[in-house]
Amino acid sequence: MHTVFRSLMVAFLLHAVSAVTWVKGAGGASCEHTCASRDGCTEEVWPKSEEEFKDIAKLAGQECVTTQEGGAKYDPSTDGRHCGWSGPDGSRCSEAGDSGTYRFCPCNSDKEL
Repeated sequence: MHTVFRSLMVAFLLHAVSAVTWVKGAGGASCEHTCASRDGCTEEVWPKSEEEFKDIAKLAGQECVTTQEGGAKYDPSTDGRHCGWSGPDGSRCSEAGDSGTYRFCPCNSDKEL
């Protein structure tokens, strides 16, 4: 029984993560704004490693010249060339950088509503 439960949980988590679409937002936009027409932003999938972030950036169409840990509330983000991936724990969807900061946002849908 325990193995069946574990298998079901793994399948559920994989489905939940795969349902997220990473979108690079406009300069200065929060993820709430970026994901508004894509069924909202989800807080549960922020990258936990640089390798995970690099996959996310690639999915969003961004090639980072350099990648650093970052640490800003609006990370993961890019200035168009350089990227920061690790933000603080907690809610980050509503955070926005300046007009030269482009956030990577975990949207709940791949299509605009």
